[in-house]
Amino acid sequence: MKKYAGFRNGYVRVRIYGEQTERFLNLCRAHEIRISDLRRESELSLTGCLQIRDFFRLAPIHRKTKVKIHILEKHGLPFFFYRSKKRKAFFLGLLLCAGLLLFLSGRLWEIDVEGNVRNSTPEILDFLEQKGIRHGMAKGRLSCSEIAAEIRKKYPDITWVSAKLEGTRLLLTVREGIFIQTTEEKDKSACDIMAERDGEIIKMITRRGLPRKKVGDLCKKGEILVSGILELKDDSQEVVKYEAVHADADIYIKRQKAYYHEIPMIYETYEWTGKKKKGIYLKAGRFYLEIADRTKNGWYQIAEEQKMYLTKSFQLPCSIGYITQNQYRKIKKEYTREEVKKLAWHTLQRYEEKLMQKGVQISANNVKIEIDHKTCVSKGFLEIIEKIGEETPVEILEQPAERTTEDG
Repeated sequence: MKKYAGFRNGYVRVRIYGEQTERFLNLCRAHEIRISDLRRESELSLTGCLQIRDFFRLAPIHRKTKVKIHILEKHGLPFFFYRSKKRKAFFLGLLLCAGLLLFLSGRLWEIDVEGNVRNSTPEILDFLEQKGIRHGMAKGRLSCSEIAAEIRKKYPDITWVSAKLEGTRLLLTVREGIFIQTTEEKDKSACDIMAERDGEIIKMITRRGLPRKKVGDLCKKGEILVSGILELKDDSQEVVKYEAVHADADIYIKRQKAYYHEIPMIYETYEWTGKKKKGIYLKAGRFYLEIADRTKNGWYQIAEEQKMYLTKSFQLPCSIGYITQNQYRKIKKEYTREEVKKLAWHTLQRYEEKLMQKGVQISANNVKIEIDHKTCVSKGFLEIIEKIGEETPVEILEQPAERTTEDG
């Protein structure tokens, strides 16, 4: 028997002393009494461990061999409870703890949603809360099949739902159907295409409508580039009818975009002092207990929170957080010419990247950086190529009068 074997039933460590110790051991083996951790101290003495039930079976063997048996140590729950029988508060605490764990294990403390892309997790959790499924509710009131059916009914694009209860955790696995994005039918009403910016037209592809401008022309804001009014002519090239259509064209212009950015040479920054403060906090529902020396000014705070689990699937309705505070101070520094020039170029590059994300092409960069003892100024213009064209309702023209012919 190892040191802690039989802890639940209790065991004793004894010393056996006498001239017939070998006979004593043989009789114990014959009666299937197990002595573990057996050690011989001398020719007439040995020690070992016996379970309580085997110890009380030694009386006949003790009488036959005339050996002396002394109890050296007592271990196990029976002896622990006997020694602690006057500690009523301790046993009451154990009972309350067991009851609390039993109560908490019968509640729902975590809801996880997996597989959702278009339907956000907070949106699904809000819907479940409207249906009465929330954190802290009794697990006996949950019906996984009903939950799955309600979700499918609420979200038509979810084709499959699996609801599974694991300990105090409800796991929802959803599968959303293949979403074929159907573009809305464009307004087919008659319209012109108008320029919303000034520039030079460098590319123009007209699919429907009458072009008013051509490649190389300059356009101004508000000017009609493609008309939605078509002129139908007869053989003599006279207009016999006007037909209004939905103008459609791809128009690209080249223009200059002004750029200006100023960076002060002296700036304010933060420097760590090296001083740190640490603290912890406990959170259980609305209860919050913090053990930390909170300081507001001059300290940067980081909080890391961890949920508490009794087992992998048994989440407790509480969490523990660790607070780390680092002291800093404000200082003033001055850029070197190399540093501020590098910063100005990085700022310009980020600006250009934002333009390109909007589909704008940059064909030329005419921005200069000027540095004096106070500021660094980036100014100039960028030559950009962008797509323009804003739809605007057409002005309906009066149809030409019908011509009549007389026979002479």
